[in-house]
Amino acid sequence: MSRDVAIGKHLALLRERAGIRQHELAKRLGWSTAMMSRIESGERALSSEELDTIAGAIGGEEVRHFIERLPRQWSVIEEPSFDEPDSDLIWEAEQAAQSLRSLASKPDIKPFFERRLARYEEELRSSALNLLDRRYRIALAGSIAAGKSTASCRAEGLEVPNPKGMPTPVLEAGRGGVTLCEVHVRRGPGYGILIEPCTDEEVRQYVSDFARGLFDPSADERGAEVGDNPQGVSREIDRALRNMAKLPRQHFPRQADGSRQASIDHARVLAEKTGDVRAFTVEVLDLMQLHKRDRRDMWHRGDEEKDPLVWLQNAFRQVNNGLNPEFSLPKRIEIIVPNAPLGDDAYIVTLIDTQGIDDVAGRADLEQHFDDAHTIVVLCTKFDEAPSVHIRNLLERARAAGVRTLEKQTAVLVLPRPDEAIQMTESGVPVETVQDGYDLKADQIRLKLPWLKLDDRSLLFFNSAEDNPEQLRGFLRRRIDDLRESHRVRLKEIVAGANALVDDFEREQAEEALRQASRPLVVWLQNNAALAGPPASHVQDSLLDATDTAHPATIRASVAREGNWPRLSYGHHLSHGARTMATQMLEPKLHGFREIASNVMQRDELAAGHHLVLQAVRAMEEGFDGLIRKVQLVGQSVYSDDLEGDADFWQGCVREWKRGAGYRDRVNRRNAGWFQTDLGKDADTRVVDLISEEWSRTVGAVTELMPAN
Repeated sequence: MSRDVAIGKHLALLRERAGIRQHELAKRLGWSTAMMSRIESGERALSSEELDTIAGAIGGEEVRHFIERLPRQWSVIEEPSFDEPDSDLIWEAEQAAQSLRSLASKPDIKPFFERRLARYEEELRSSALNLLDRRYRIALAGSIAAGKSTASCRAEGLEVPNPKGMPTPVLEAGRGGVTLCEVHVRRGPGYGILIEPCTDEEVRQYVSDFARGLFDPSADERGAEVGDNPQGVSREIDRALRNMAKLPRQHFPRQADGSRQASIDHARVLAEKTGDVRAFTVEVLDLMQLHKRDRRDMWHRGDEEKDPLVWLQNAFRQVNNGLNPEFSLPKRIEIIVPNAPLGDDAYIVTLIDTQGIDDVAGRADLEQHFDDAHTIVVLCTKFDEAPSVHIRNLLERARAAGVRTLEKQTAVLVLPRPDEAIQMTESGVPVETVQDGYDLKADQIRLKLPWLKLDDRSLLFFNSAEDNPEQLRGFLRRRIDDLRESHRVRLKEIVAGANALVDDFEREQAEEALRQASRPLVVWLQNNAALAGPPASHVQDSLLDATDTAHPATIRASVAREGNWPRLSYGHHLSHGARTMATQMLEPKLHGFREIASNVMQRDELAAGHHLVLQAVRAMEEGFDGLIRKVQLVGQSVYSDDLEGDADFWQGCVREWKRGAGYRDRVNRRNAGWFQTDLGKDADTRVVDLISEEWSRTVGAVTELMPAN
């Protein structure tokens, strides 16, 4: 969009906000309506005098501020949109960046000043872009049947009236194991559904898992170990595959005399007919007719008689259960609605209903959200379990992996059912009100998660059956506001430091103050440049923990895919293990550096050097964050370079299934044993070597910001 078009569109918006029609404004100005239309469409550029004339005719503080902004010249940061609420702060960052560039162009500038100038400019640019990005994601994570789907539908009004009781959610909900995949809700041009399908190979793998479960003579024995999921595919996948292949379990009603015909499992009938896993798999894939399932979206037409939410509910049910013959098995479903999620046009929000956690909490699809600066992770838990073991595991894994933003980017959502809170007791005495029950449970949650520092802005009790949905919407909006405010505070700190650096440049006494302030930091950096011995953990620890607790069927499905399965990904767990090693080695260093910096910041006589200290801390934190994410890649490479391609290892794991009980322990022993082989022995060494190399680079980058002492 050209600047003239943007100016015209914003003038039209300001006119509408003032309650003035286009022809009325044209009349006030003595211009034709056609001319006013060309101005607002951007076809006709305006002189500064004409802009002042229009502003005077519309009136108001908002218009005056808009006109004042137009002469600003942007050269470092891209000019923000005219409706940007933080435009003045972004302009301050731009002015500071321009001053830095001007200073950097002077001759004979000292090297450490030059490095600080360059770093400040990059900090200003990246922090401003972070604030300018108004795209936010709300990721709801928690146990199966915690109530995530129902709560998200309540928050968004995605419900269909039910004459028999409370409204039914558009997203299928039940006792868990209903939603097939991750579901995103976002704004679009109307009501619609988009899917990202599984590849044909992924569908084939699921069918193969399904087939092995039917043909495995010991499936019932394994079923005792894995609950209601003996076949190696989840309930929702099992249901979708059967529907896609038209192989349902057929149940018959009771007759008048009370008798009932035995149910027919058409998949087992076909299995008995084919008599072989491979033949059955081929037959099922043929019945699915994947080549015809190439549709990716569907939209509600405005002329349809069916209410759009009723249509959306039915369309989602069809896609989610494999009942629509035009759609393949979804890997992700996007629900498109015409209104802004959370009812707030200030942000572009995507609501993410993640797949429930059944056994392994350490999944890449969940843990990736903790590293996204624009995602709020809402940890959902049942009231009686709060905080559930699954969300505690997620949080502990995030802490172990060095995530520094948990307080800012997480929230706990407790989803009580009616009457649960009033049944709470304290010292054997029943509570008197629902709120008393909530308060008592909140105290218990805070005791189990003391480091999360939960308050009313990060902890909410929401009864989906009875509470006003605005409570949940307001809670989520406040979490976004808090996160955005943290981005705003950081930019203000950088702007202040950059301006202070420019002001101090010509003052010799300022340089001496910088030397004094930096001296404790320099000493610490010199003393901590080398790392101590290796950490207590190993790159494979996360993987071994996961396979020690996972359902045997989950392990079997992962092994069949050579470890490349989202519900139990060998590569992801090795990445997490490597990152945990880095955190163990470096987090104490980061805390130590912050402690030294805090001591300097408390000394008033070193106030002139405080902005240097803050910049050094930011550089250290940035180095830490970048380091642990880079180390993740080494863990992934251990899998992709060596483990994934070790055919003998995977075949050995596959054979363990047929040996009966104890399958999980046998596979885990093989997992542990692989890291004692020639291929696996150097995994820890590769990780530690990279940690040492990157730490040295981080220490060097921070040291370069210091003046010569």
